[in-house]
Amino acid sequence: MKKCASKKKKRFLVLILFIFSMIFVGVAAVVALVGSSYISNQNFKETFYCVSSLKVNEKIRVVQISDLHNCSYGTENSELIRRVEKLNPDLIIYTGDCIDSQAKDVEQMVNLCDALAEVAPSYYIYGNNEIDICYEAALTQENLDKKFGFDDSNRDPQALLDLEDSVMEQLEAVGVKVLKNSMDTITVGTTEVDVYGVLTSNPSAIWSYAGESFNEYLYTNEDHLKITAIHEPLVFEEYTPDYWGDLMLAGHTHGGTVRVPMVGPLYTKEGGLLPQRKGCYVYGRYSVQGRPLIVSGGLENNSFFRINNEPEVVIVDINKF
Repeated sequence: MKKCASKKKKRFLVLILFIFSMIFVGVAAVVALVGSSYISNQNFKETFYCVSSLKVNEKIRVVQISDLHNCSYGTENSELIRRVEKLNPDLIIYTGDCIDSQAKDVEQMVNLCDALAEVAPSYYIYGNNEIDICYEAALTQENLDKKFGFDDSNRDPQALLDLEDSVMEQLEAVGVKVLKNSMDTITVGTTEVDVYGVLTSNPSAIWSYAGESFNEYLYTNEDHLKITAIHEPLVFEEYTPDYWGDLMLAGHTHGGTVRVPMVGPLYTKEGGLLPQRKGCYVYGRYSVQGRPLIVSGGLENNSFFRINNEPEVVIVDINKF
């Protein structure tokens, strides 16, 4: 009996030792994965997309910068500036959250915009972080109507655009055009390009506060190349109009933060677990009503939990065919 009890005790100890060994190996593997990802995330990759439109007469290169969150690549973003210069873009479009609402350091982003405005015409679209700084509340229809005392009978989208905005003033002072439910037209070579930036990207507010200007953008000068820039891609999931533009650019998702091989993005706030499997637009290229939507993984690199998801600058080459 004593020998049996002794054997059981030894087996139990071996089992406990095995379990603790497996836990240690698992923890060590996670630490190694997180650490290696954090180190690799101190650099960024360049992701190239080629799209076509019969509206262009020559190749147009668009560089998209998104979700920088006040991170810096090199002293004062010298590495990021150097790479964008070498990419030789025709347009630079910032799709929001390049400023972080927690830090509220606008100067660093203004300096980056100042440098890159010398490289190519630049457009800035606000994300939820810039909105937090400038408006101190999410721009839902409920919040906006309450703020201005509006309802369906008297809503005036211009009231939001007329609010004082020091961030916009600083960005435009260095040559960057801030688009807030508005469009700008630029000539690239011999091609006319309309760029529209969505401010009220929340699905509840996009049509009530941007619908009129957005439709004017889409259906005036229809021969112009139409580029629609928006921070959050959720609205593309919620609505399916016939036409959003010839090219759509978005960010916000950080590529799902953690990407699992053969599984994809792990989690987003809007989509929950495994959002891409639910049809959410999280990272990469999608077709929306037959036209390309590019969702950037963004450039934020301060999180230890950004795993298998290198920060990126997106480059879109638009050709005739």
